[in-house]
Amino acid sequence: MTRKSGTGTSKSWLCAMVTSALLLQMPAAVLAEETDNQETFSLDAMVITANRVPTEAAKTAANVTVVSQEQIENGPYANLGDVLRDINGVAVTTKGFAGAGQTVYLNGDDRVLVMIDGRRLSRPQGTASGGRASIELNSIVSLDNIERIEIVKGGASALYGSDAVGGVINIITRKGTEAKTTVDFSAGSWGIRNYGLSTQGSENGFSWYITANKKEQDYAEYNVLNPALTAGSSKGDNRRWPNSRYEGEGFTMRLDKTIDDNRSLTFNFEHWNDEGGRPISVLKPDGPFDQLTSLSNNWALTYDFNKQKAVPGFARIYANYANQGFYGTYKSRVQGFAYQTGWQLDDKQKLVAGVDWERGEVLENRFQDEYQEAGNYSNKSVTNTAIYLQDIFALNDKWTMTPGIRYDHHSKFGGQTTPKVNVNYSADSTTDIYFSYNRVFKAPTLDDLYYDLYYPFYGSTAKGDPNLKPEKGHVISAGVNKKLNEKTSVTANYFTSELTNAIDWDYDDFMNSQVCNIAKQKKRGFELDLKHKLSDRYYTELGYSYVNIKENRDNAGYLVDPKNSQPNGYRVKVGYTDAKWDVNVNGQSASGLDRDYFVDSNYWVWNLAANYKMTPDASVYFNVYNLGDKAYELTSSGSSNRGNYPMTSRHFVMGVKYSF
Repeated sequence: MTRKSGTGTSKSWLCAMVTSALLLQMPAAVLAEETDNQETFSLDAMVITANRVPTEAAKTAANVTVVSQEQIENGPYANLGDVLRDINGVAVTTKGFAGAGQTVYLNGDDRVLVMIDGRRLSRPQGTASGGRASIELNSIVSLDNIERIEIVKGGASALYGSDAVGGVINIITRKGTEAKTTVDFSAGSWGIRNYGLSTQGSENGFSWYITANKKEQDYAEYNVLNPALTAGSSKGDNRRWPNSRYEGEGFTMRLDKTIDDNRSLTFNFEHWNDEGGRPISVLKPDGPFDQLTSLSNNWALTYDFNKQKAVPGFARIYANYANQGFYGTYKSRVQGFAYQTGWQLDDKQKLVAGVDWERGEVLENRFQDEYQEAGNYSNKSVTNTAIYLQDIFALNDKWTMTPGIRYDHHSKFGGQTTPKVNVNYSADSTTDIYFSYNRVFKAPTLDDLYYDLYYPFYGSTAKGDPNLKPEKGHVISAGVNKKLNEKTSVTANYFTSELTNAIDWDYDDFMNSQVCNIAKQKKRGFELDLKHKLSDRYYTELGYSYVNIKENRDNAGYLVDPKNSQPNGYRVKVGYTDAKWDVNVNGQSASGLDRDYFVDSNYWVWNLAANYKMTPDASVYFNVYNLGDKAYELTSSGSSNRGNYPMTSRHFVMGVKYSF
């Protein structure tokens, strides 16, 4: 049975009217109450990631966005990809169903470093989704332990080394404070059931924050994009994804021990595990081995010192373990050590210095289909050792210059030196203008180097190349952060980047592929953000981004990348907040998509979140995803199978939280 979707235009207007009604018709008694003012406007926020030391966001000389705990809790977010997709200039691609790989793009680049509390999460073999990403966002199951997320767009190899070409995403976890336990239960469409528990406390200098959660979904539904791929359907028809069940569970723990005012110890542990069906695509919805399991166990021990000084320091040891099962077994482990210190030389100059060491190894990378084992590789590893130095120097009250340099020694590729220079000009108390130049590099993954697959049943092959060269280049950014008044802020950013020896997997025919240094890549674009408080209770955010990606394969001339999923991006958020209510709707759009690779050249998708605090300890919430029931896609499946990866249709989740 199918259900026909209506037109996109009428649904967009319907969404707008529903949202307006929710926002404007709050009870008069509630309107009279004092607002909590929960929305955070990031220009005043202190961030760590951009300069490795606490710095006001507007003065980091970088394109920085901060997502607060309140924004995450009050938004219509089921996972980390949902949170990031709501940010202007960020693209997150996925094949639609729960558990599908999610890849984040900053400045149009998937070479993005993802961290937790400054600790790298990159997997040494890369991701099953391909591309240049080193982690799939869906491996991070829960959001309950997040204090805030710092997103830095633009090259950051001078501070963080490989992977930080498009930028850095740093997830800052929550530290236990008051004695409190919170239970969270929600249910919704398609048998969705979510169970959450968090407990925190602090006593005699020791604090803890622990979370546990479980997610279940019986199946998913999508709206048909390309009727040629789904027999007996029309565009917009609603269909059930076969083989789309999902189960995920997570457990996180953060323990903190205060030694004195300047020193502390922190232990972090994260366990995430998910499993479920993997429909692959509309053309291939199920099969005997189309099941996916993904396990992550990570831990870190950090010693913080000089906490009260202008340049804090730390020493950290950590390990990440991952085990993914899909047509075989893929196990990897990362072990690392990081040390950072610094000095306040005078009232105008700070020096930051550090050492990083990391060893990544693939323990087992074995492909096996239902008929026979088809080979691959195991017991391969790479080691990287790095030192870095950064000088934050205030030339006067208006000018700040931040030069830096990092040297990485890779066990496979030898030495890589990446300098940077950032300049910030504070024109007045409300205006900051910045410029940054960063050299960047991305080392090949172990899959790039050693992948060796022969699939006898189909006669297909896929081979890595141990002689690959690292991807190298530069990123230039310039921008302005401006507070127009106490209620309105505007940010604008322009970037351009260029890479040589770009890596890709090239197919000589449909069944055989070989990795190689095939291209030069150029990217350029800009972003414009406007945040405005309409009143103490109403707020709005508007954003536009433009990204142009070109490749020069084998010196044959530059061509525009037709797989760019967001050439023009648009973000709209309108919300209402007070002591009882937080209601917001967000709209996400892209235009300029290549019709040879995507069914439609543009789309609009709207999501709704409504939260009501019944008592200081109890609240209820209601989220609707894809309000207009739009048929759209975020991932291109090539010119021959457009619409093969549709996103899920309209669905809802409602739940209750109680603290004691």
